Amino acid sequence: MSTEPPGRPVRIPPLPPERWTPALRGLLAGSAQDGPGRVNLFGTLAHHPALAHAWLSLARVLTHEGTLSSRQRELVVLRTAHRRGGSFVFDRHRAVAADAGLDSREVAATAAPLAEHPWCAADLALLETSDALASGEPLPQPLWDRLAAGLRPDQLIELLILAGQCATMCATLGALHTPPDGGRPPSG
Repeated sequence: MSTEPPGRPVRIPPLPPERWTPALRGLLAGSAQDGPGRVNLFGTLAHHPALAHAWLSLARVLTHEGTLSSRQRELVVLRTAHRRGGSFVFDRHRAVAADAGLDSREVAATAAPLAEHPWCAADLALLETSDALASGEPLPQPLWDRLAAGLRPDQLIELLILAGQCATMCATLGALHTPPDGGRPPSG
């Protein structure tokens, strides 16, 4: 994922949970179904409580109230994280992807050249869209037409926002050198 060497210094250490606002602690507790691996993410966002609440509210909509299937969402997240060098996000979403029905071969294939796996047409369109958006390329009309043939307008909008939100989190956590949970404990 990331091209930076391991052991790089954390630029803004995640705050330990006891220093989070009650609202942020409530958001973490309320999203327990999302599995482990979010303490350092939340601890990093805890430095800016208003922004943390806004971002986590968007993330909740995308992950729990969205119109894309769990499989579609995880394909986009994994491919975007791979393309953006977001090892924190990619590693965090491996288990989520398994729960969404992706097998280990498919998860691995999201980080490989697309031609190396026999993706169905719908999955391939999502992955190609993730590639284009992650690299800042415009979506070619034929790709858009393939997406629009299988997705409703609300799902198309969600797809674009999901890829952008994932790219933003990859850039943020990467620039801050936020460690995965267990990689380095939050410092107080």
